[in-house]
Amino acid sequence: MIFFDLDGTLIDHKKAEILGVKAFYNKYSSYFDFSEELFYNYWHDISDKHFLRFLNKLTSFEQQRIDRIKELFSLTSHKLTEQEAEIKFKVYQKLYEGSLMPYEDVKEFLNSLKGERLGIISNGDFKQQILKIERIECEKYFDTIVISGQVGVSKPSLQIFQIAAERAKVKISDCTYIGDNFETDILSSSKAGMKAIWLNRDNAKSGCSEVNMIYDLKTLKF
Repeated sequence: MIFFDLDGTLIDHKKAEILGVKAFYNKYSSYFDFSEELFYNYWHDISDKHFLRFLNKLTSFEQQRIDRIKELFSLTSHKLTEQEAEIKFKVYQKLYEGSLMPYEDVKEFLNSLKGERLGIISNGDFKQQILKIERIECEKYFDTIVISGQVGVSKPSLQIFQIAAERAKVKISDCTYIGDNFETDILSSSKAGMKAIWLNRDNAKSGCSEVNMIYDLKTLKF
C-alpha cells in the first residue's frame, strides 16, 4: 500500500496560495499601506499560526479562517466583524481553489502505479481536502483517504498512520508513505512503522543522511 501526503506532495499548494494571495491583495490593496511582498509574509505567518490552532483542536476549521482574516486586517486601521471576515475569506478561497493544480510529475506517476493500492494521509479539513483531490481530478486513484479533520488526530501523531493502515486493512509495515515535510511526514511515518520516502521538491537540508530521499516522482520506481 502506498500512501501520499497531499499539499506540497501531489498538489502545488504553495503556487495556488501565492496566486490566490496576490489576487486578494490586488482586490483589497486600498486597505493596506505595505507592499505585496510584505502582505504575503504577513499572510503566511498568520495563516500558519491559526491553522496550527485548528490542528491542536483549539478552534474550529471555520473559525480559524475568520480569525486569520481579522488579524490580517487588524494590521490596518480597518477592523472587521466576524461576518465581514468570513465573506472576505470566501473571496480568497475562490481565488485559491481556482489556482489549484497537481505538480507536473503527478498524474504520469500515478498512472504508472496501476495494480498498486494507493491512499492519502493529510492534515486539514475533510471537505476541503476532498475538494482539492477532485479539483486536480485524482480521486479515482485512491481507495483509502484519511484526513486529520475527520479522524481527530493530525500528523505528526503516529496514530493517524495507524488509522490509515487499519482502514486499508494492511499491515503498517507493508505501507510506504511519500511526503514533502521531513518532520511531519517522514520522521512520523517512519516511527509509525511505514517505509518513508521524502519527496524533497525544494532541495531542503535535513541533517539526516539515512533518509530515503527523491527530488521528484519521475525517479521513483515500484
